Amino acid sequence: MAKDGPNVFLDTVVPALGALVSTLMYLAPLKAVLKAHREKNLGELNPLPFGVTIANCVAWLCYGLLKHDPFVTTPNTPGVLIGVFMTTTAYGLAEEAVRQRLRFVVCLTAGVMPVLGVFTAFFAENLAQQQAIWGLAGNTIALIYYAAPLTTMWDVIRTRNSSSILVPLTVMNTLNAALWTTYGIAVLDVYIWLPNGIGLALSVLQIALRVVFPARPAPVLPGHHHHGAYSPLHHPAPPHADDPAVTGIAPTSGPSGAKYSRLEENFGHASETRPLQLDRE
Repeated sequence: MAKDGPNVFLDTVVPALGALVSTLMYLAPLKAVLKAHREKNLGELNPLPFGVTIANCVAWLCYGLLKHDPFVTTPNTPGVLIGVFMTTTAYGLAEEAVRQRLRFVVCLTAGVMPVLGVFTAFFAENLAQQQAIWGLAGNTIALIYYAAPLTTMWDVIRTRNSSSILVPLTVMNTLNAALWTTYGIAVLDVYIWLPNGIGLALSVLQIALRVVFPARPAPVLPGHHHHGAYSPLHHPAPPHADDPAVTGIAPTSGPSGAKYSRLEENFGHASETRPLQLDRE
């Protein structure tokens, strides 16, 4: 029996769009990674989320295979490969402190995922239990992702400055979470709609904070340089929201120059050399 219109939309169109958006989000940092590889310098690129991407995609790939759901497996298959490529590329350019954290994430993934695979194959009693194991694994990793925007939102409220919220990325996160939440509800899959529903709520809150607390340019500190080492201990995403080389997403303005990135306002283009000017009393 053929599906009616609403079912085709919810069961096919929505998850297909979700798979497309998810793949584009995995590809978003690739431009910045390739740029860092050419320049042999990470600059302000934070590589730690790349390692988490590997674990996230492996968990959801296994879940999708057990569910026989092509919409879940399709974006996560290239996601694993993209995550491995970006992690290994960034590892060679990172400082030792960042390398240690990357090694921890990768080794944890390499240790936990095979254990889950063995347990699923030999000890799980039925298919439902196998699906539950990997669904819980995917949801657990999602909680790691949620820690980042929670920290960012607290900083925005504390400083009343939303410049740390990346608008293009937040909008993409909102769209992605909305699509997967809708699909999860349509197919009655709590492992899909629950984490994405939480992600949708957090993304909407970030957009609201951006409206309530307008972004203010960060002060330029003496001795600060664009290509200095970036500490990934605070924000998981690069602080310059409008720089497409960092976010992998083009700025919202056109080529008319009405809106410039904070990077250009504060430091100028990377290829531009400016004389040092000191204030004299």
